[in-house]
Amino acid sequence: SQLSELFVFFEEEPQGAASLAQVHKATLYDGRIVAVKVQHPKVQNQSSKDIMVMEVLLRAVHLLFPDFAFMWLVEEAKKNMPLELDFLNEGHNAEKVAKMLSHFTFLKVPSVHWDLSSKRILTMEFAEGGQVNDKDYLKKHGISVNEVSENLGKLYSEMIFVHGFVHCDPHPGNILIQRCPSSQKSQIVLLDHGLYQVLHADFRLDYCRLWQALIKGDMSGVERYSRRLGAGDLYPLFACVLTARSWTSVNAGISSVPVTQSE
Repeated sequence: SQLSELFVFFEEEPQGAASLAQVHKATLYDGRIVAVKVQHPKVQNQSSKDIMVMEVLLRAVHLLFPDFAFMWLVEEAKKNMPLELDFLNEGHNAEKVAKMLSHFTFLKVPSVHWDLSSKRILTMEFAEGGQVNDKDYLKKHGISVNEVSENLGKLYSEMIFVHGFVHCDPHPGNILIQRCPSSQKSQIVLLDHGLYQVLHADFRLDYCRLWQALIKGDMSGVERYSRRLGAGDLYPLFACVLTARSWTSVNAGISSVPVTQSE
């Protein structure tokens, strides 16, 4: 179909562009405004070549440095790339997470227009909002930073600990904040559902117990559960990376000492 047959208006200048696709704003004949995500041409062929090059290079490094243990990156890329390139998969993920977290009234996941979507084109409801890290936007619209922070915590905690179905690309461009039209509260708009990670129950339990140990300053628990998650002797570094706190704060219990300037 010609663009003019499907849309009254289609903005040629993209709203945003990434490595795999770009998003255009458009208007349907019934007046609804949509976001059309279009996969870059040739990305399918290029991505398989990229993975091949990555595998050759990592194997070479591994031969030279046997301790270099990053071959799992290749396996992850091989598994995830076909999923990320299939926009129908992204649409299904969006619907799954919207249903799964429907009890959170502060969450908005744009709905999918299936009749205007395919493996390489995804048409969704257009969502307005400022990026989650745009403090000026939040201040201008009277949105509480603490409320947004608390809701983000609830959202990701539920995905990680309760459902084990976790949105894998939470950078600021994929998390928009808007004022709820009907109240003073804010809404989180979650975009880009191309990649989710499934966390099994035993991992979720160990991860939950690790965080409980970190909060309480239970150092034997921190070591035990970090090792169970694969950190080995580097468990002190693992704890610091995970919490973005110093080893002193981790030992004291991260909930009992305030964040320092150096942290």
